[in-house]
Amino acid sequence: MKPSFLCTWLRYCILLILFSGSALGQVQNLAIVVNALTLPELGITPSLSMIDLTESNAKRAVNNEILPLGNTPSALLIHGHLAYIPNVFSDNILIINLQHREIVGRILLGAGAQPQQLAFVDSHRMYVTCDAVNEVRVIDVTNRSVVKTIKSSFNKPTGITVLNGKAYITNPAWESDAASEKVTYHDSSVTVIDTETDTVLKSIGVPTNAVGILNDGENTVIVKTTGDYNLIPGNLVLIDAATDEIRKTVPLRLTPGSFAINSEGKLFIQGGWFNPVLLIYDLVREKWIRDKADALVDFGGGSGMDFAMDGNLYITYPDWSGGGQDVIRVMGPDETLRETYRVGRGASIVKIAQIVPRAEDINDDGFVNIADVVLLSSYIGERGDGIRGDVNMDGVVNILDVVFVSKSF
Repeated sequence: MKPSFLCTWLRYCILLILFSGSALGQVQNLAIVVNALTLPELGITPSLSMIDLTESNAKRAVNNEILPLGNTPSALLIHGHLAYIPNVFSDNILIINLQHREIVGRILLGAGAQPQQLAFVDSHRMYVTCDAVNEVRVIDVTNRSVVKTIKSSFNKPTGITVLNGKAYITNPAWESDAASEKVTYHDSSVTVIDTETDTVLKSIGVPTNAVGILNDGENTVIVKTTGDYNLIPGNLVLIDAATDEIRKTVPLRLTPGSFAINSEGKLFIQGGWFNPVLLIYDLVREKWIRDKADALVDFGGGSGMDFAMDGNLYITYPDWSGGGQDVIRVMGPDETLRETYRVGRGASIVKIAQIVPRAEDINDDGFVNIADVVLLSSYIGERGDGIRGDVNMDGVVNILDVVFVSKSF
């Protein structure tokens, strides 16, 4: 073995030892916040905030309004180091690199689509509900484009969750009359789709105004119905994912807001504007821990919610007046206040994310595959600090970078 080749080989081995199994750089534990308020007359437009959860000083931890968002952001889906945010009246999905804190692309959905919620159905495809056109559109995430449209008896398709090869779509089925300023609620349902074939399997009738939906990661799909915000209260509907039949309907006796599940199978439900309380339902035992009569008052009245791995619950409290009193409150597993963060205007959605830097993802599509090697090859020979393709950050793009990316498939 020649000395020059030996040196190169040893250098390569050392790099693999140092960086094997993870990307270069430091893992970031973050709370990602969508600030959805739009008040142009006050210079307020939707934006993104981030909270460094490893920073003990609450003020220093928050990096507010670091990126502009589109018109009426409605959801936040995080995959790896990328965030996907549908913008209802911009008719697109914004793609944000959370590691570099920059917008890296947009998925165009066509005029009038009005996207609502997103879910990955496999490693390279995403479903997006489009309520204005009564469709679910299939996105090729790598190419960032719509590749198929699923049409069925959708009626204002909104919420989506994916479990065991099936997507479950809520159909609130409301109809608004602008002239009379009245809303009519028709029969709500949940549409079940086979995600391998993109075909509709079933429609499940549920109570009035089915909006939110999520699953327990095993065999239960949970639907939240809100009623008519007046005389008809909301419900939880538990669907058996094996049979796609309703197993149980749980009356809430109020109009619910957001909901989230923790790792122990406990469902936390906000009581909505008129009932600012926090309810807790045990999905495993199918019984209340805190019902309306014994609800948590101190953590009610919030908007979005998400759990961190340590069991802490992050709750957004938006100030829709634009007064700047928007906060995130952190409730510990013992139901005590752990922290309060001041965030951006209209802080309505929060997701907890662990961002692992992926320098190997050369084309920034959220995946490491042959497409990254092909793009990397166009940078071979370039030198300098922080250049694209220099995965191992040694100041030059060469075969070592190609090997490292290939190993990360």
